Amino acid sequence: MSAERNKQVIERIYAALAHGDRDVFAASVHADYVWRFPGHCSWSRRFEGRDAIHRDLLRPLFGLFSTDYTARAINLVAEGETVVAEVRGDVMLKSGARYDNHYCFIFHFRDGKIAEVVEYCDTDLEERVLGNYDAVLAAYQAAEQR
Repeated sequence: MSAERNKQVIERIYAALAHGDRDVFAASVHADYVWRFPGHCSWSRRFEGRDAIHRDLLRPLFGLFSTDYTARAINLVAEGETVVAEVRGDVMLKSGARYDNHYCFIFHFRDGKIAEVVEYCDTDLEERVLGNYDAVLAAYQAAEQR
């Protein structure tokens, strides 16, 4: 697939996310895709596979939110099978805190779908506002068992 087509996939994803619609993203990833958080905070880890990413990352994370998460792409650069996206997120947490992070996502494509997401963000904000990843996951799992 061409760089321009890959870029169009990301444009469609962020056009939908601007209105809180996560379905376009879900339809644009491989079942075995990887989501990586480089760095040295509690959220810095690697999640592998759609089911694990949904269970261990997205559901616990979105469980913290009191409003729909929206995001908009500020800048997109595509070359070959890679699209880099500068993004601004916007969401209110149930705690009353704002989690409006700034991101740089690197999307690696395979056969027209996303095979890997590498997420760079303000990790200080992530830890301060979201809290420790292990604590967030444990609280989510405990709530699910009730």
